[in-house]
Amino acid sequence: MNDPALSQSAEPARLFGISDERLAAELKKGSGNTPAQYPVGELLDRHWEAVFGYARLCTNGVRPAGMLTTAAFTRLFGESLRQTGPTAAWRPQLLVTVRRMTAEWLGDQRRESLHPELLAGPDGEEGVAARLLPPENRRLLARAFQRLPEPARCLLWHVEIEAEQLAVPAGLLGIREDAAAIEVPRARERLREGCLEIHRELAPEDECRQYHRMLDVSLRRGGDALDPDLRRHMGRCRHCHYTAEQLDHFNGELALPLAESVLGWGADAYLASRPGRGSAIVEVMGEGPGDLYGTGVQAAPPLPEG
Repeated sequence: MNDPALSQSAEPARLFGISDERLAAELKKGSGNTPAQYPVGELLDRHWEAVFGYARLCTNGVRPAGMLTTAAFTRLFGESLRQTGPTAAWRPQLLVTVRRMTAEWLGDQRRESLHPELLAGPDGEEGVAARLLPPENRRLLARAFQRLPEPARCLLWHVEIEAEQLAVPAGLLGIREDAAAIEVPRARERLREGCLEIHRELAPEDECRQYHRMLDVSLRRGGDALDPDLRRHMGRCRHCHYTAEQLDHFNGELALPLAESVLGWGADAYLASRPGRGSAIVEVMGEGPGDLYGTGVQAAPPLPEG
């Protein structure tokens, strides 16, 4: 995102006097293994509420949620001291850290502090671990999102998921609001291109690669009918079936699939809880197998396991 429009504004951001990236740099100025206190407090103020909200979805009470939230911040502060922590995309990385640490709690006495719905089910330990991960039909989005530059991740997360005004991610990035407005659609397109790139990289057979371009063009058209040969291929190929479903969300609402791709467990509840969404009801696009992902194209039924 090396664009003149993204240079630091001559005026200080209205919501934040310093960007998250600069705070991350300030963290490293602490002594020994202790990060500098000012950026610690500032990052806690900016992100604690959201991270605690997600931790509460993973635990059975306020106290363990607070412990999990504190542990996630502490881990990322330590990673920043070791030059491996986030720079501009603190919110999504903190939430992913909560999810990963929840999985760690499964293996010791802290398991009893996890949310009972997470632990419920007849599928044992493997089932619980699987519920914490992004579902299979969100894996391309998950990989593509992690490949984005951190400023793009910050913009998409705060605009699409948090449903905040552009002034918020612009302030977190230390850029002008008009620059942020330009970069949001660019970030969406870059994420889509990342999904296509990963589809090609992970294609299980030559036929998937042969249909790669057709899949891209067909899904960009939205409601246009799919080529019959492509439809038949998607009817038996899980990889291309799921790719098409993920690509089609770029024609409209991206919030829920993106949240699912990053969070896995509790994605819909986290999304519905965000203050920027007010009382809006979160809906899944393309309800039922009759409509291909909300485009009006008839979908193949969900593929069987194995």
